[in-house]
Amino acid sequence: MSYASPETLLDTLSVEEPEEIDLEAIAFHCGAVVRYRTLDGCAARIVGSGNRAVITVDEFASPGRKRFSIGHELGHWMRDRGKSGHLCQKSDLKARWDRSDSESLANAYAADLLMPVSMFKPRAHNQQPSFDTVRGLAKTFKTSRPATAIRLVQYSSFPVVLVAYGRDGRRKWFKPSPQLEGMIWPRTELSHETQAFELLYGGTAFNRPLQTRASEWLDHRSAYRHDVWEDSIKTDDEVLCMIWWKRQQDLDALLS
Repeated sequence: MSYASPETLLDTLSVEEPEEIDLEAIAFHCGAVVRYRTLDGCAARIVGSGNRAVITVDEFASPGRKRFSIGHELGHWMRDRGKSGHLCQKSDLKARWDRSDSESLANAYAADLLMPVSMFKPRAHNQQPSFDTVRGLAKTFKTSRPATAIRLVQYSSFPVVLVAYGRDGRRKWFKPSPQLEGMIWPRTELSHETQAFELLYGGTAFNRPLQTRASEWLDHRSAYRHDVWEDSIKTDDEVLCMIWWKRQQDLDALLS
């Protein structure tokens, strides 16, 4: 079949609720068969010929990551058909969704397929961008916490930044909500005054959002005079941090 957007696929298959998003059935509709195998050196791959393809996903990945991998490979199948097969690393599945390279476009396709805006945005409306919210949405859409957190940042009712720090405490990447693009830069080194630091290095951390000084998180000349809300979780190789403002006027005061 020719290119079909995620929205078109879901409409064609009469998918109206998150629990109806069957990735294997959608892949079959697109001419691709999904199988699960032990993979060395990659998280997923796709090999296609003509209008048929085989998507292979790491059988030891978490359920949420398996689903995102299928969506990612379907993105390649729809956008890059006719080219050589794709091997996708775990890092490819974390590539930004707002760029024009092949991996980012495949991630954006997966996000739109697994967490359609029409279903996701109403469920995220007025929900604080905490990891409790992320866990609830991840359960609804059967997606991983990192992918769900990125999607929540895109459609949150609050100004928010998602930041990832590696095991060395250095910033790996960050994703601001659309209204904050080009305006907010998280610190490159994780502050030891944050609960994220405690999580990363095995200390005792609160399992809930905390209010903290903005200067512990942001490189901004007036950050020391303002507060932000922080919530963090630890994954296999990094700590993910949500930083947000509950009131728009608090952000405006920081940026003024």
